Amino acid sequence: MKRNFALALLLALFALPGFAAQSSDVTELATGWRMASAQNVTGGEAQVSQPGFDASKWYAVRHMPATVLQVLEDNGVYKDLYYGMNLTQPGDLWKQDWWYRTTFTAPAGRQVYTLIFKGINYRADVWLNGHKIANNSQVAGMYNRFEFDVSNEIQSGSENVLAVKVTPERGLLNEEGVVVGNHPVELADSWLDWINWKYIGYHDPAHHINIPFVPDRNAGVWKRVLLSATGAVTIRHPYVRTDLPLPATTPAALTVYCDLTNHSDKHVSGVLRGEITRSGKQTITFEKPVSLVPTGTTEVSFTPQEVAQLSVPDPDLWWPYRWGKPNLYHLKLDFTVNGSTSDEQGIDFGIRQITQRRDNDNSFPNIGSGGGNFYMQINGRDYLIRGGAYSPDLLFKNDPARDAAMMLYIKDLGLNLVRWELKIADDTMIERADREGVPIMLGWMCCMQWEHWNTWSAEDQWVARASLRARLYELRSHPSVVMWANGSDGLPPDPVLNDYHQIEKELHWQDAIVDTVAERNRFWSGIHMLGPYVWRPPYYWFSDKYGPARGSSAEEGDNETIPPLDSLKKFIPSDKLWPPNEYWFFHAGGNEDGNSTLANIRRALDHRYGPSDNLEDLEKKAQAAYYEDVRSQYETYATHWSNRKMVMHWMMANPWPSFFGHLFDYYFKQGGGYFGAKKAMQPVSIVWDYYAPGDRSTAHVYAVNQTSQPLENVKATVAFYNIDGTRKLVKEAGSINVPAYSSVTALEIPRIAGLSSAYFVRCDLTGADGNQLAENVYWESTTDDDLGPPSNDDQFVTKLVKWADLTALNKMPSTPLGVSVTSTGTDQRTAKITLTNNSRRIAFFIRAEVTKGLDGDELLPITYDDNDITLFPHQSRTLEAHFAASQLGGSAPALRIEGYNVPKKLTAIP
Repeated sequence: MKRNFALALLLALFALPGFAAQSSDVTELATGWRMASAQNVTGGEAQVSQPGFDASKWYAVRHMPATVLQVLEDNGVYKDLYYGMNLTQPGDLWKQDWWYRTTFTAPAGRQVYTLIFKGINYRADVWLNGHKIANNSQVAGMYNRFEFDVSNEIQSGSENVLAVKVTPERGLLNEEGVVVGNHPVELADSWLDWINWKYIGYHDPAHHINIPFVPDRNAGVWKRVLLSATGAVTIRHPYVRTDLPLPATTPAALTVYCDLTNHSDKHVSGVLRGEITRSGKQTITFEKPVSLVPTGTTEVSFTPQEVAQLSVPDPDLWWPYRWGKPNLYHLKLDFTVNGSTSDEQGIDFGIRQITQRRDNDNSFPNIGSGGGNFYMQINGRDYLIRGGAYSPDLLFKNDPARDAAMMLYIKDLGLNLVRWELKIADDTMIERADREGVPIMLGWMCCMQWEHWNTWSAEDQWVARASLRARLYELRSHPSVVMWANGSDGLPPDPVLNDYHQIEKELHWQDAIVDTVAERNRFWSGIHMLGPYVWRPPYYWFSDKYGPARGSSAEEGDNETIPPLDSLKKFIPSDKLWPPNEYWFFHAGGNEDGNSTLANIRRALDHRYGPSDNLEDLEKKAQAAYYEDVRSQYETYATHWSNRKMVMHWMMANPWPSFFGHLFDYYFKQGGGYFGAKKAMQPVSIVWDYYAPGDRSTAHVYAVNQTSQPLENVKATVAFYNIDGTRKLVKEAGSINVPAYSSVTALEIPRIAGLSSAYFVRCDLTGADGNQLAENVYWESTTDDDLGPPSNDDQFVTKLVKWADLTALNKMPSTPLGVSVTSTGTDQRTAKITLTNNSRRIAFFIRAEVTKGLDGDELLPITYDDNDITLFPHQSRTLEAHFAASQLGGSAPALRIEGYNVPKKLTAIP
C-alpha cells in the first residue's frame, strides 16, 4: 500500500480523545524509553530509529510521559530541584534538542497502524524504523495532537524503533508583548508570575526583561504516546451530547457522534454499531450502514429522531458531588466490514445540561457593562460557584497518587469548581473528576504567547486553531468539564475569535463558553479579574463598597501565602529560614508590587498582629490571618447570592514548594487558609460580617443553608467575649426558617461598648431539637480595619488607611488543654480527638495533627472534620481525623496539639 502523505497530514491536524484503555486496538507505549541530548548523539538521524543503534548509555525514562528536566532529575543529573535554589543549576536546557527513543512490538494481522502523540513540547521530528514520519514543521504546538499512519513503516509482529527529536520552545516574549531576538513566538505555555521571574527563566537586566520558565521550558514528550492497530477504518472522537427539556429532567435526548476515517485508497462500506449501558438501566443499541470514500474522514451521528431509544426516560443524571451522584453511562462503538471488526472505541459519559446566564446586577458599571454577572445552572438549578485554581507539577510530573490526594482535598474543602488556566496535563485527573463529581473550567493561559495575537506567525495561527480543536475533542465527552474560556485576561481579536466559535460549533460543544474572564476588554463575559491578589481584611469581602469583592470573579486570593513551618523546613535550608531572605523570595511569585518579597503579608501581620522576631511567631500569626481572610472570602459568596455568583480562589495549590497563593501546599500540608475555607463551605453555617456594610454601625449574623432541604425553626446565638475569657454579651433569635440553597439575616448587632481591644465573637446555630448545626468563632478588634476609598483597592498591594489592633492576642496567658484520643479502622483509620479547656481562659487557634510517632512528621495527605479551632472556658470539642494506615510505615500514630496560646502536647494514639 502506497503511503498517503495527505492523509497523514490530515490526521496530524486532528486531536484524539483520551482512550483511557477503553479500546482493545490501542496500546500505550509507556516502557523502554530512553532520552539524550542531541548534542551527544552521533550519526545520522535515521540511524537513531534503527535496531542496531546503541542507546544503552542514554538516560532511562522511568515513567512516561516525562519532560526533559524530570528525566534528568530522575537519573540523578540534578538532585532535589525544588530545594533551596537548586532549580538554577541546570542552565539553559531549552537551547538544546533532545532525543526520545523506545522499542515496541506491533501486533500482527492488522491493516492500519497509526502512532498517536497526545502532546509534544514544542516541536519534533518523528522517525520510525529509519523512516521520517513527520518533520518539526508538521509536529508543532504544545497543546496540539498528532496521529500518523505508519502502516508502510511498521514491522508487524516484530520489534520496531520509534525515535522523536524534540525541539523546545525557543521564542522569547515578555508580558508586555516584546519579542526578544529573532525567533518567532510559539504557543506553548507560561508559568508567568507563579514563579519568580527574577531568578527563574530568561533575564535581560539592561532592558528590564524577565521571562519566566523552568530550565527546559517543560520540553519533551510530555503526554502519552499510543499505538493503534485496526482494520481499514478507524473510529475517533466518540461523543454523546445530552439535552434535557428543562426545567424537567426527563426524557434526556442523546445524540451520538464519532468520526470514521477510511485509511485505504478504495471505497469501504460497513456498519457502525453503538451500545449505551448502565447498570440497572435498559441497554440502548443502534446501528447504521456507512459508506466511506477513499482516504477520507466522515462524521457520523445518531439522533433521537432516528433512534427512539436515544430519548431516555428517567435518566440517572450526572450531578456535582455536593448535589448528588455523578452517574456515568458507557458508550461502545464498533465498525464492521464484511462482518469483521475494523475498530472499536468506548467512553464513559454523563447525562447533564449546563446553562450559562447573566444576572441583573449592574452596581459597578465601571467594571463591566452590557449585562450582569455570569452564572451557571447545572441540570436547571442555579449553581453558586466557590472554587479554586488548579496546578499540575512544575515539571508536569505524571503522578496519579498526587492527583488522588488533590481530589481528596478538593472535596474535603467543599470546592465545587476547579479551574485550569491551560496546563492541561494528563487525562487521568479529568477522568477522576468525572467519577468524583467535581466540575471543571478550562481555557487558554493569560498574558504571554496565547494573548499577544499581534505577534503570531502564520504557524501560530494554524497551531492555535488546531490546538483548540484538539483540546475540545479531548474534553467534550467529560461530564465534569462544564466551561471553556477562549481567553483569560485578554479577548481574542475577531478573526481568531470567529474561528474559535466556528470550531466550537463544528464540534457540538454543549457546555458554557466565555470569550474572556476579564472585564477590561471591548466586551466582557460577565466575569471579572480584578483580584485582589494580596491579603485583605475580612470586612472587605462583606462590604459592597469594593467592586472586586463581588460579582463573578475568576481570580482572587493572596499571592503571598507562607506555608506552615514543617513545610518550610523541607525546601528552605536551615540557615536560611530566618529572617525572610532571597531563598524565600526564590520560591515566591514574580509580581514586583510585593508578591516577590512577601512585602504585603508581612506589612499586614506587622500592623494587625504585631512585628515578629522569630519564624515560629511569624508562622502562627500568618496562619491566623490567612484563616480569617479566606473564610470571609468564601462566606460572603454564600450570604450574598444576589450580587455574588462565582469566586475562584487564586490559587488552590502550587506547582512546587512555594509562597505563591495556595490553600494547601506542595506537600499537602494544610495552612490556616485551608481550614478557613473549609469552615466557610460547610453545607450549614452561621456567619458574622465584621460590621462591614454601610456606616459600619451594625453587624449582621447570617444563617446559611447550602443543602437541598429547608432549615426550619432554627436558633442563632452570638456571644461576645473579652480577651480574658469573660463573656460580655449574648444575643439570640429563634424560629428562623432558611430555604434550601439560600441565607437569611438572623441577627443585627449594634456596636457594643466596653469590649477589650481584641475580642471574640462566638456564633452558634442550633436545630429545633437543640442539637448544634454550626459553630463559628471570629476574632475582632475595637479598632476597625479600613481600606479607604475604592481607589485605594490596588489588586497587588495591601495598603490600609487604618489597621485593626489584634496585638492583645499575643498576651493571652498559656492555656493547657486536656486531651484524649481513640481510633478505629484498619487500613483506613479514624482518630477521634477530644480537646477540653478546663480553665476560665480562651484557648485560641488550636491545631491538631496526627503524626508518625511522637512529635514526628504529620501524616499527609490527611483530612480533619475541623481544625484551627478555639475553645472557650470549660468547653470541650471532639474532632475527627481520617488517614491511611499505610502512611505510618510501621510507626505508631500519635497526636500533636498546639495553639496560639496553647503549649504543645503529645499523645499516643491507641
